[in-house]
Amino acid sequence: MLPPTPPPLPPRRASQRTENVKLVSSPSSNFVDVHEHVVVNKALNSNTLALERAEKIARPFHPCYMFFYGSLMDSEVIQAILGLSEIPTTSPAVLSGFKIKMWGIYPALVPGTNRSDQVSRRVWKVSNEDHFDLLAAYETVAYTWVECEARLDDGAVLKDCRTFCWTGIPDSNELEDGAFDLERYQKFFKSSVVRRK
Repeated sequence: MLPPTPPPLPPRRASQRTENVKLVSSPSSNFVDVHEHVVVNKALNSNTLALERAEKIARPFHPCYMFFYGSLMDSEVIQAILGLSEIPTTSPAVLSGFKIKMWGIYPALVPGTNRSDQVSRRVWKVSNEDHFDLLAAYETVAYTWVECEARLDDGAVLKDCRTFCWTGIPDSNELEDGAFDLERYQKFFKSSVVRRK
């Protein structure tokens, strides 16, 4: 069974076609308009990831941990996407200040609106730029990477971690509340990804 066709990509507004990256913030929400590769500068205030500013970056790749919250939580999917000879080992981690919404059957990471917003999923260290580029291609232009801090189960904080965030508007009606069902993905859709690699 092939996975369903993804929903159409979010519409590109005129402001998205520019090189500008804007931070839009209000007391009730923090939203980073991330349409280029950006760094999200963070300030922790009462265990809340406060997005202070975003700026376009142009710097070389460096090995980093990636925070995965969808199909890439499955190590065999990472192995297939990257053509690895061995199954990679991921670790549990928590990302504060974000939440998951659903874009059809696909999870979308968006900035949180509450102090308690956090996502508990998996991290894996990406050692080379080719692997990072393959992961970005797998995620499609519906997602863009941002830097973040993830906390491991032992309390260690991974600085300069990266994750893929939704490029659209976080409170768009394209997104719905919900949760990604990894077991359902593994049962019905994983084989189409693993088989084709």
